[in-house]
Amino acid sequence: MSLSALRRLIIPILLLLTAILLLDVVAELRSDYLQFFSWLPYVTLCAVFVLCLYYNQARLFTAALALLVSYYLIRTELQVALTVPHAVLIYSMLSIALPVTLLLLMLLPARGLRNLYGALLAAIVPLQLAVGLWLIYYFSATTTALFINTYMPVKPVSGYVLSITGSACFCIAFLAGVVLLIKRNSEDMAALLAVLLFCFVTLAFFKQMGISTIMFSAAGISLIISLLRNSYDMVYRDDLTGLLGRRALNERLKGLAGNYVIAMMDVDHFKKINDIYGHDIGDEVLNMVGKHIAAVQGGGTAYRYGGEEFCIVFAGKNIQQCKPLLEEIRLKLSNYNMALRDNKQRQLPKIKAEQRRGRRASNRDGETVSVTISIGVAEQDKLHNRSEDVLKAADSALYKAKKNGRNCLVCY
Repeated sequence: MSLSALRRLIIPILLLLTAILLLDVVAELRSDYLQFFSWLPYVTLCAVFVLCLYYNQARLFTAALALLVSYYLIRTELQVALTVPHAVLIYSMLSIALPVTLLLLMLLPARGLRNLYGALLAAIVPLQLAVGLWLIYYFSATTTALFINTYMPVKPVSGYVLSITGSACFCIAFLAGVVLLIKRNSEDMAALLAVLLFCFVTLAFFKQMGISTIMFSAAGISLIISLLRNSYDMVYRDDLTGLLGRRALNERLKGLAGNYVIAMMDVDHFKKINDIYGHDIGDEVLNMVGKHIAAVQGGGTAYRYGGEEFCIVFAGKNIQQCKPLLEEIRLKLSNYNMALRDNKQRQLPKIKAEQRRGRRASNRDGETVSVTISIGVAEQDKLHNRSEDVLKAADSALYKAKKNGRNCLVCY
């Protein structure tokens, strides 16, 4: 759990600020341009649908569908004063349905779109629409509007349209989403939080001319960016540790120039850990080591090279500058005792876990495991001018660290 996950919100917040600045520009557009501009949310959201189908993203597909239906209702039903009974009813339903739907999408797991689960998830939006239409046609719009104006009145303060109840729903959904984002550090979670922000601004300042067009277009663009960033993570990030993977390292090596240092690291006796505790504990060890390595200072970038091997690249540094940074990681790991989880806390029953992961049956309650790493370091110089040569030199130094007894650092 790390606050660094909040950095995923930087681009959506910049988009939100840009959209707010564009409101005055849109208000001055000629009516024919404004009519053309009003189709932009449909275009961006349709692009989101295509990308979601391609990348198999059910939650973002459902969020885009909720935006599309909401924007259509705004354009067709809410271009009148909110004193009109059916308008205030639809507006109030949107103010509750949008935050509740987005919060539900944040809480539900991601299991893909092209399956029954994805279809049921996407069905949330038409189901809500059907319930809303039933309420409109079954009950008198005037009676319902009177109820809304009594218990959740819109325009509670001057310039602010969203009711207190609707504001509370958005606030609860946002706070819960921030906690989930910090906990999971997921690009999907950041995207859903961004959509929540765009919807809130739209409904809170609903009287502003063109606000739904601007905000829903920005929401669609935010979802597109999120899907592209998510695809980058799938290609270049390691699923287990969250570090950049071998492919990302290879791309980085192609662009290295000037002075730089490459450090290769290997978990000592990792095979023994797997043999004694099983592969599930082995994965936990790799994840823990990855987190320690990712915290490297001095501008180093951490990568999972493969298996139990990791790599750090320091651009613009020499070995003398990097040694204390790497030693700090080695010492922290050697002094860290990782507590093994209680068998009862595991998601899978013990028998199934043994069958699926090949782990050894043992009582590990309260047991800890200590892990050390060996490090080999090399820098760019006249003899090692190419990045491939520096990497080989670092690997050679790592081999020497292993021969020297492990849990040490060797410079080439």
